[in-house]
Amino acid sequence: MDAQFKKGVLELCLLQLIAEGPKTPFDLLEALAEPIGVNVNTIYPLLRRLESEGRLTHQKHREGPHPPRKQFTLTEAGEERLLYLKDMWRRLSDAVEQLLGGHEDEG
Repeated sequence: MDAQFKKGVLELCLLQLIAEGPKTPFDLLEALAEPIGVNVNTIYPLLRRLESEGRLTHQKHREGPHPPRKQFTLTEAGEERLLYLKDMWRRLSDAVEQLLGGHEDEG
């Protein structure tokens, strides 16, 4: 998948996954690695940026003998951003579908 295009939708996908329930960076990587092809070097900077913008917050969570892991949740600002990005995605995808559908009718 094209890297620039992927960067444009990664924030939307990440916020949607976190909106479904608290997620660790590993949870996010596991969910996004195959369908979008992201790696740790992509996920962590985005999480840091979203947290510094006040869109995410984290708590440390311990499972068994493992060291505590950060679990991210959306803040109110994160929920608002998610709604905004979903609206933008729908508008863009509708416009692209119309354009692509128009080309099929000509052929």
